Amino acid sequence: MADSDSSSPRVEYGSRGGVNGEERKMEPPRDPYNMVYIIFYWLGMGSLLPWNFFISVTGYWMYKFRDVTDVEPHHHASNFTRAHGNETNPLSPLQLKWNSYLSIAAVIPNVIFVLLNAILGHRFRTQPRIMFAIVTIMITFIFTDALTVVDTDPWQHEFLILTLIMVVIINIMVAIFQGGLAGLAAQFPPEYMGSVCQGQALGGIFASGTNVLTLVLGSNGEESALWCFLVTIIFLGTSFAAFIVLTRTAFFKFYVKDGPQSESDESTPLITPDHMDVREATTRVCVIHVFKQIWVWTLAVFLSFAATLSVFPAVTALTLSTGYNDGGRWSTEYFIPVTCFVFFNVGDYVGRILAGVVQWPKATQSGSWSVMCMSLARMAFIPLFLFCNASPSNRVYTPVLFHSDIAFIVLVILFSISNGYVGNIAMMYAPKVLTDSQSQSTAASIMVSALVIGLGCGSLMSTVWVALL
Repeated sequence: MADSDSSSPRVEYGSRGGVNGEERKMEPPRDPYNMVYIIFYWLGMGSLLPWNFFISVTGYWMYKFRDVTDVEPHHHASNFTRAHGNETNPLSPLQLKWNSYLSIAAVIPNVIFVLLNAILGHRFRTQPRIMFAIVTIMITFIFTDALTVVDTDPWQHEFLILTLIMVVIINIMVAIFQGGLAGLAAQFPPEYMGSVCQGQALGGIFASGTNVLTLVLGSNGEESALWCFLVTIIFLGTSFAAFIVLTRTAFFKFYVKDGPQSESDESTPLITPDHMDVREATTRVCVIHVFKQIWVWTLAVFLSFAATLSVFPAVTALTLSTGYNDGGRWSTEYFIPVTCFVFFNVGDYVGRILAGVVQWPKATQSGSWSVMCMSLARMAFIPLFLFCNASPSNRVYTPVLFHSDIAFIVLVILFSISNGYVGNIAMMYAPKVLTDSQSQSTAASIMVSALVIGLGCGSLMSTVWVALL
């Protein structure tokens, strides 16, 4: 693109570093109507929407994995006593362990592929990876949606295995999607990475809110899952289209090195050649140096997210309202979708917003230890949720101490706000400990790796906490 003034030098947006080999700071083009910002927000929502919908439609899973012995052939999920159990009828083994199975099948592949993305991602072009991931998730979700109208009672265990396989595939693709999206957003000004993070949090609110809305409109568990999964497919389709639009903008081409313009200037292979080895060795040395400076922040974010996945949703989704036996719709149908999922996702979003407003603690040594103390304090939520009214009829090792819906709701709100606040503060300020942009980018990758490893460890620990009920 040439300047309108014929005497001005030719400036290529893709170069970013200079003109004719000379370093030069160029003025970026405008983001018209904040379109790129909005698309990153939309893609952030889409990147976590599959996970959020899977955990939100708890009524559907409780119905699918209920005890099917002596059940009428067309017994629907509206019978929440049979589907969810109550204080006298225990949950089936599959119902009790489903959320732990789901967390492990979702998080472990996500952890592995996020780490692989951090190590090998630079060898592959980002845009094809993201597009392939979105399409694969859509196809898998179409199959998942079709299963909502299939009677799986005669092959319940096979349905469990098939569903978990699809969860693994979806979350491998989600990891590729997230890794590529984070890599792109990191090349833009900081507020664009913030839009991705806020979009991910808003995606949780959107998913849990959609599930509640379908229940309010009269859907049972099966019908709610059908509509929620269909919404996911449509949303991912719009995300695919939005991403294509994003890559065509001048604003995108200015910041992204491997954008369409630079690909047209030279033939860029899908896998980079072996001359990258020298740069990789330098990066490995840099990673060790960077980690030594941010290890406290890294440990803090690991502990915080490990605590979160230890009990959410594996334990929290098993909690019954104290008025469950009264048979009211709030207690039997809306309590878990609203208090466990809507309240958590709203609280997490509020926590992220508060972190951006309060901006404390700062990127200092004392600030890192303050965040560490917050993360350690969050560990207290694990026993507190165990003592709530979670699956009271399956209790063996721990008693129910909090016979109060209000106590559970307050815990969920504090739990979720602290999750969003600690996570966002750590992700915002850990890279700022470093001074140069390359080290800051490396620090961000380390923090993301610590976050997903924390999620993985938390999901594994969730089986222990469920067994201790």
